[in-house]
Amino acid sequence: MFLKRQIAACAILACCAAGASASAATLVWPASIVGTWNGTSNQTPIVLTITTQSAGGKCQAISGTVQNVGASYTEPMSGYYCPGSGALEFLRFPTNSPTAYQAYAGNLSQTPVPKHTTQMMAGVFGQYTPSYGPLGQFSFSVFK
Repeated sequence: MFLKRQIAACAILACCAAGASASAATLVWPASIVGTWNGTSNQTPIVLTITTQSAGGKCQAISGTVQNVGASYTEPMSGYYCPGSGALEFLRFPTNSPTAYQAYAGNLSQTPVPKHTTQMMAGVFGQYTPSYGPLGQFSFSVFK
């Protein structure tokens, strides 16, 4: 009886260890984040559209637009994404202005291979110009 318990315990531990290492090995950050992302930025619904991502290097340049849902205009954004760590940062610019008013920093969720399910990007942004809203740090999260 005691030997059966030891064998059963060893079998359970082996299965858990194998499952944990297999699932950890299959999680990756997406190679590309180009596309349309929907979510919120400080409780405001937004659409983040990343139209370009450079190739090569540990971190890659990204650019696109940010639009508050319901607004009739989009605002340019540019920054970088690091596929090896899931880290990203980008600046949001007012339309027709070279001076950014928000700086975003966040991370991508890891996704299982080969099943690329919903991807999530989340982090914080700093508001630097009071004419666009209150100064401070706020959260954002978007999904694709």
